[in-house]
This record gives sequence, structure tokens and C-alpha cells, in this order.
Amino acid sequence: MRKKLFLSVIALLVMGVALGQEAPGYVVPNYEQIKKDCLNKHSDRYYPTLVKRFAEADTSLQLEDLQTLYYGQAFQQGFSPYAHYHEQFGTIRAIINSDDEPTPGELDTIVSLANAVIAQNPAEPMAYYYKFIGENIASQYFDGDSGAAQRTQLQFQMLFYTIASTGNGLTPQLAMHVVNTSHEYMMMNMYGFRMKSQALMNIDGHSYDMFVIDTNEYGVDTLYFNIDRIVGAWSSLFPDKEEPSPVTSVDLELGVKFVLQLEKPKRKNSNFILVSKQRIADTLIANRDSLFREPVPENQIVGYFCPMRLHEDSDHVFNCLVFISNSGKDWLYYDAFIAYGDHVMEFRPTSNSGIPRNAMMNEMWPTDVQGLRISNIRTKK
Repeated sequence: MRKKLFLSVIALLVMGVALGQEAPGYVVPNYEQIKKDCLNKHSDRYYPTLVKRFAEADTSLQLEDLQTLYYGQAFQQGFSPYAHYHEQFGTIRAIINSDDEPTPGELDTIVSLANAVIAQNPAEPMAYYYKFIGENIASQYFDGDSGAAQRTQLQFQMLFYTIASTGNGLTPQLAMHVVNTSHEYMMMNMYGFRMKSQALMNIDGHSYDMFVIDTNEYGVDTLYFNIDRIVGAWSSLFPDKEEPSPVTSVDLELGVKFVLQLEKPKRKNSNFILVSKQRIADTLIANRDSLFREPVPENQIVGYFCPMRLHEDSDHVFNCLVFISNSGKDWLYYDAFIAYGDHVMEFRPTSNSGIPRNAMMNEMWPTDVQGLRISNIRTKK
């Protein structure tokens, strides 16, 4: 798809948007009330009721309704703050980024895949973003349904403005609230921002992602997102915690320490449990005596995916994956996929030569690598 065509469609989505635009005031989500309303079958804001109205692009939906829809997804069964819908969105982006003009069949594929995500999560803004691209181009060049494109455009704008209604992001107090890390990048991209670096901050008991922003027309240097819903700072809203189920892959954002418990390692693959994950805000230094020397229980892996300097006197920073393994086997192998900068959901394969028992294994990438997927942990190549 030609970039000019793609960019013209994006412009329609954010027409009239301006950071810091005149507004009656920002509304911080009341998560306790949102949880109460969206789970109450007798409430006008019962989640299935809001989903039905939103599917019809009901223009009578008020801000409180839309905040309950977007932030209420965090209280629905099966919700994951790290869900990025890699398979569907990856296929869509491959079509969008092609140098060839799109075919009607490819546009139908974009819409179908976006609808598949919407069926899983009706409040996922990126699904409406991609769906509108497919429908709009189809209506302009292939006699598609322009009315459908207009409805999808409205749905995306509703979700976009719902996030924007919580703050302009210029200070921690005016941080935009999100329930998924991918929505941070979506908001920055919509405003035309490019990030230079990212840091996790904790201020007055709340968690924030702080982004240092490249030169832009607004003169914005930093942008803040409230990620309480993501890191679980308000865990009291989730009193019932289920035991984690084994998985075959895990997706990680830059700046984390994690622990994996292998489940009966096998030759081809091993299921594993993500035992824990915590944010690491600092740039680590690899040659510190105490770093990465912690004991590791058998059949566990302690990992770091963080910015790192190899020596204390080095000015060079790399984004690194560090594994400390105690698998009960001589070697472990795994598949790693990395994602770059603004395209944090577009994973590309990397390689490794295995992890010796009780040893540290490094992989180093440039600082624009922001996402990591680990899968197919095994005892043989």
C-alpha cells in the first residue's frame, strides 16, 4: 500500500485532534465505580449493554459510558494488559506496508482480521483503526460501503477521545490512563510523536510510563501515561487471583525482570509458567559483582530484558536479554523475537546458541528494540 494513501487515511482518523486543545476538563477514571457498573446486570452501564450500543456506534453514549467501556475491559474475564493480537495485526501491517496497491481481497482480509479482534475485545482501539483503513480505501477505490467506514471511524475516535479525556500527558498529574501498553504507542503515533527513551516511574503510589519525546510541533519534551491498570498497583480491585496456566510463549516490554518455571522440559518444546514479572527502571551494568548472581531453583529461568551497559565506565547502552538458567539439563535453547520502537508489535526473529546450566547468556540489540517474545524453550537445538 502506498504510504501517501495510508497517511491520508490516518489523517481522517485524527482530524481536529490537538494536544492541549480547549476542553471543559479532564476526567480521571473512577475504577471502583467502573468495575461496579460494568459487572452489574441491572446497571445502564453493564458491560454487554455498552458493547451492544458501541457496536451500533450509538452517538448518545456519554463520556462516563465510554470510560466504562474502555477501562471496564480490565474487569472482564480473560483480560490481559499485554494482549497485542500479534497474529491478526501482524498480517494487517504486512498488507499495509506492501509497496503494491491493495487488492479488494487484501482489504477484506484487513476488515475480517480486525473484526476477529473486536469479537475478542470490543474496546480494542487498534482494531477499529485498522478496520477503518480497510473500509475507507475499499469505499474510495472499490465501491465499498462508505457508511460502514464512517461508523468505524466514529468508533475509533470515541475510544481515542476516551483516553485523551483522562489527561494530556504533559505531567504525571495529567497523565493519560491506558489499560494496554500498545495504546501508549497508538496515542503517541496519532499525535505524530516519536519517542527517544522510556522510564517507569512511581509517584505517590501510582505507576507511570514516562516517554522522552523527539522534537515536535507542540514543543512537548516528555509524555506521561498512568499504567496503574497494567502493573496492578491497585491490586485490591482484584481480590481473586487464579493460578497461572502453562504457556508456550511470553511477550515482554523493555525494562523487566522475569522468572519462568519450566513444566517437564521436553526435546521439542516445554510449556512454562510466568512466575513473576517486575519493572526495572534503571539502566543495568553487566559487570557488577552482585548483578545476576542470585540462586535459581531447578527448572527455572531468571531473565532480564533491560537497557544495559557492559562496564561501569562504558557510555554505550544496549537493550539486552540476560538469562540465568538452572534447567536440570546441560543446555537449554529458545526462540527469541524482537520488536523495534514505534512498531512494538512487529516481531522479528533472532537467534542464540543455547544457555549453559547455571550460566548467564546475553543477547544485545540497539536501543530501539522495545519488545521481546520468548518461545519454544527446549533441551535440544
